[in-house]
Amino acid sequence: MMSYEILDHRADEKFRATGETPEEAFGSVVEAFADIVGGESGIYHHDIEVEAENRDALLFDFLDRMIVLQDTEQVVIGGLDELDYTRTESGYRIEATVLADKITRGMSLMDVKAPTYNEMKTAYEEGIWVLEAVLDI
Repeated sequence: MMSYEILDHRADEKFRATGETPEEAFGSVVEAFADIVGGESGIYHHDIEVEAENRDALLFDFLDRMIVLQDTEQVVIGGLDELDYTRTESGYRIEATVLADKITRGMSLMDVKAPTYNEMKTAYEEGIWVLEAVLDI
């Protein structure tokens, strides 16, 4: 069961994404990100692949890749098509296909500049994976 909630934060945007598995939790990250930036759906498929030594770095890099994708392709993330999460010899890996739409005139979108390690959390608590992050806006 994927889910997320947007949390109060003084100057930036913060969210908590949860799931029964790491795949579900990272899927919830995409949904939270789409909600924050204002993406509503998505017809274009974009692949994102990240690998990191630990889960915090994986979450940071995954968020960063979504921001870079939006900036370089002039799209807005709207959702998730599929996501694979694996443990590797040197850490963790995500291969995801996100859904995005081209940014057009008149869209009211949030400009996310970067993820931060401030208040980041990647934990397994009471049978649920919890991922929290703050996005610099």
